[in-house]
Amino acid sequence: MSARRGISRRRFVALAGASLAAAVTTGAAPVTPKKKPASAAHAANPAAPAAKPEPAAGGTQKEFDRQKASTLATLKTLRAYALPPGGDLPVVFKPLRAPKKGR
Repeated sequence: MSARRGISRRRFVALAGASLAAAVTTGAAPVTPKKKPASAAHAANPAAPAAKPEPAAGGTQKEFDRQKASTLATLKTLRAYALPPGGDLPVVFKPLRAPKKGR
């Protein structure tokens, strides 16, 4: 161990791996929330499909529509730009030679 205080990187990684393995094998942190008790209506008709969750309060759709309108406006501007017929390509592909071994 060096003159620094604390634990070495190797020791830290070993401890982190061990704690992760312990958490996974013992199930210390449940990933899924606990199930709610079944209501009387659900118990009477267990084959009924679950209700779909409602989307966010409209903010997500509003932002999607705003971004879609912005993208369409940009495309309209690009498509309206007149290019001269013919012309040189702005970029010409030139492959690079592989470096020689031994250098």
